[in-house]
Amino acid sequence: SSGINAEWPLRPGYLLGQNIKIQLDAIKVFLSASCGQRYLSEFLEVGGILTVLEILGLKTAREEDKSAAMQLLETISNCGRKYKEVICESYGVRAAAECMARSYTAHTQECGRSLLYSLAHGNPRYQKQVYQVLKDLLPSTNPGTQRVAAQGLRHIQKLIGSPTHALVENVLALLRSLYSDVQYEAAELLKELVEYEEVREVVVCGLIALLTPVLDDVIRPPVSDTPLPQHLQQAAAAKVLGLLCEKSQKLASLAVENGAVQSLIVVLSNVRHPLSQRHAARTLSYLVKQFTEVQGTLRECLGPDLLEEFMSSPEDLHKKLTPAQLDKLISNNTQVFLQNTSSEDELLLDQ
Repeated sequence: SSGINAEWPLRPGYLLGQNIKIQLDAIKVFLSASCGQRYLSEFLEVGGILTVLEILGLKTAREEDKSAAMQLLETISNCGRKYKEVICESYGVRAAAECMARSYTAHTQECGRSLLYSLAHGNPRYQKQVYQVLKDLLPSTNPGTQRVAAQGLRHIQKLIGSPTHALVENVLALLRSLYSDVQYEAAELLKELVEYEEVREVVVCGLIALLTPVLDDVIRPPVSDTPLPQHLQQAAAAKVLGLLCEKSQKLASLAVENGAVQSLIVVLSNVRHPLSQRHAARTLSYLVKQFTEVQGTLRECLGPDLLEEFMSSPEDLHKKLTPAQLDKLISNNTQVFLQNTSSEDELLLDQ
């Protein structure tokens, strides 16, 4: 049979509520076959792509139908730039993004991400359009959409070049998510973005800014087991900052020079969120090992005995702090000034 015969049953199929996944899968098999090029040309001629895109926006279509539709579109996209452009010209990028934003099914969202990834590669004319819709999905209220959008951006960023400051701000905002997989993808994307010199300081300073929520929130005693969103963001920021400092001495220097030590010391006092305290302690331990100036600052704040305990077991420090020591940490106004560091320090992540 021809591509025409494969396509036309599709329209009455979904309008009558029949299982169109089987039809979509069958067409995919035809188009993937060694002789699929002829079927593909006929499928395009009869408006097959528009029909499949229509399914993505259909309220009565099931999630598995939408997933199958995006998988079929990806198969077509993988046939070459000409077909990628036809899908994009038919508003396929927007249709996929809108479908991802509405869906709460991980499989559908991942099919959408995979389709957009395919449309971005080898398709310079529409690369930026794909990139833009992924950026637009980051502020979504749908955590699954946020997760796959961050994943997609991480893979596509290298095709686009330098990121914007606005993108960094949107990714930093994801660290406030209640969902650990969203936080993880945000952290992975930030580790990619910090490689670009144009936004390196924006990433580091943005993370430092998230370490210090309103002081009232820090010193208020625990009233609930549920952490505040800004404390989730604080813990995630302390963790990511630590990963960056451990990875590169140049980034560690940049963090110290922009006030990271003072902010991390305040985080140590956040009795409402022990996870923040542990991540702050771990990050400070990296900085103490790299810079004698940081060690001297901590000695002033903690005293020599507590500093020694901190050096041996930083993540347990928050359990040993007295109320007087907590007050001292909260009110610290320490600034650390580093001796001139070598300009030849290599940024490991640039290698």
